[in-house]
Amino acid sequence: MNNLQQLKSGLELNTKKALKYVETLEGDEIFFRPYDKVNHNAWHLGHITFVRNTIIRLLDPTQKLEMYAEEKGLFAPGTPLLENFAFPDIAVIKDAFQKRGDKITELINSVSEEHLNTESWFKLPFLPNATNQDFVFFFYNHETEHLGEMKVTRNIATRIR
Repeated sequence: MNNLQQLKSGLELNTKKALKYVETLEGDEIFFRPYDKVNHNAWHLGHITFVRNTIIRLLDPTQKLEMYAEEKGLFAPGTPLLENFAFPDIAVIKDAFQKRGDKITELINSVSEEHLNTESWFKLPFLPNATNQDFVFFFYNHETEHLGEMKVTRNIATRIR
């Protein structure tokens, strides 16, 4: 299995896990935070959904991105965590997360090696001269880290019922 096939499998597994984590929560447990410096699972899912648009653009910069109302203001890096009522219904976030995962799978199946190995338009100070592939894997890792946080928060929320 090559790197892209591993990435595709990993993202598909992430999708299943993330959806499972939020589907096992009841009522307001989606907003559970063990203390005020921790984000809740609605925020984590929204944030990784938002970041999946970056992965889509890294795989194909010509893609027209879809966003739901208030997505950027709620889930972009550095945005403050707002009151629970500000968040869209979790079904909206789940649907966007799944659709973007499907789009990423489609793009992985068609992206060229040349494009992947080209220096990326996306820049981070600690990854100078990174290729599109470097950033795709960086954001896959970023998503997986958030999944770990989601699992811990979900486990605490469901155990204190």
